[in-house]
Amino acid sequence: MIGKALIVTLAAAIVAVGFARHEDRVREQGALGRVASQLAGRPVGVHCPSFLRGLVDIHGDAGRVHFDAQGRPADHTDLSPETCRALRRLAHTDFSCVTSNTCGYAQFDAAWSAHALAHEAFHLRGYEDEGVAECYAMQNTAFVAEQLGVDTEVARRLQQWVWVKGFSNEPDAYRSAECRPGGALDLTPQTASWP
Repeated sequence: MIGKALIVTLAAAIVAVGFARHEDRVREQGALGRVASQLAGRPVGVHCPSFLRGLVDIHGDAGRVHFDAQGRPADHTDLSPETCRALRRLAHTDFSCVTSNTCGYAQFDAAWSAHALAHEAFHLRGYEDEGVAECYAMQNTAFVAEQLGVDTEVARRLQQWVWVKGFSNEPDAYRSAECRPGGALDLTPQTASWP
């Protein structure tokens, strides 16, 4: 009898923890969806995989947006487990290393997650071309970081850092010759700041 009670108690505890994690994920997706919606210019959703689904994610992409045969984007993006984890810790990451150029992988991973959310948001806006979505995301990484709790000045430095460390290492399909100050993809050609 004690064995059955222990099993029932353990099962109830596992269900409670699972429910709490589910609720946290739903809140997280809502917050990320609000940020993505601002960049997409329409209401969109952000999906982070559950713990079990995250164990079998084999895509390797930071995120994905499906486009239909007519070139219309879905109403949500599916982010990778790694991107969701990095976004979760973004506001709590110490980015003081950016000014001294001593940051490591953990900081870059966190900063890149903000960039990845911006990139997927521009796909959700309707830009299927990777080079266009990437360029617009490079110019909006600070916006995403700030919306997710990073100090404004730190977010600006992160955007510059992601541009310097990330853009030149991107595959050719993600780099456009027009992604430059004054180029056709410059969202603020009237200012001297870049990205």
